[in-house]
Amino acid sequence: MTIAIISDIHGNWEALSAAAQDIEKRGIERIYCLGDVVGYGPDPELCLEWVRDRCEIAIMGNHEEALLSPPVGFHSLARQAIVWTRKRLLDIWSHPFRARSYRRFLRSLPRKASGEGCLLVHGSPRDPTSEYLLPREFPFATDEMLEELFDFEESICFTGHTHMPCVFKKNRFVYPAGDDGQEVKLEEGEKIIVNVGSVGQPRDRDPRACYVEYEPGSGLVYHRLNYDLETTQAKILHRGLDGRLAERLSYGL
Repeated sequence: MTIAIISDIHGNWEALSAAAQDIEKRGIERIYCLGDVVGYGPDPELCLEWVRDRCEIAIMGNHEEALLSPPVGFHSLARQAIVWTRKRLLDIWSHPFRARSYRRFLRSLPRKASGEGCLLVHGSPRDPTSEYLLPREFPFATDEMLEELFDFEESICFTGHTHMPCVFKKNRFVYPAGDDGQEVKLEEGEKIIVNVGSVGQPRDRDPRACYVEYEPGSGLVYHRLNYDLETTQAKILHRGLDGRLAERLSYGL
């Protein structure tokens, strides 16, 4: 049975809806979410509720972490979006019961989890919520860093966080991924780290939503989907979020 791996929805309901419809069309019943359901986008409630209801496993991203504690290390645009999102989701005075429910769910999210033959993190195996594994830096990783990153029992680790789909290998080789229909095969005895890309805010210069269809023990396939981007952009502007968050969606940045 295949599993859909999604990440970095970032409050983009239109992108998530497109991914959800595609997942259903393909008959995929199991879904894992790698975090950052919220932040940047205009519909954190809808996205959070969908993940809570539909995902077999959901883990914490750095944006969920920042809702529950001060947003350390966030640039000003991200920090502003966190403040907006926190008020919308966790304002105890406006919606006390809903706020308690969201806070309880957010606190229940683990920082990492094991799925069917895979490790699930948001950032990296050695820092599950915060470390960025960047393709341009990975070839220069030290031996010690490589040992730490690939120190997991499973054959594959799925991650998100950078919004840049790619595959990392222990020999310092990294190759870009994320083309629609692109397949990645699992070689016997090999460990790989796979960035599944972003559903709601791609940053690989392809604005289409991205997710992975994973066949345990075999491999995975990337899927890219068009969605109603203009509606998301209009909501961002109408609800008082920074216009740059709308503009970047058009360019996949």
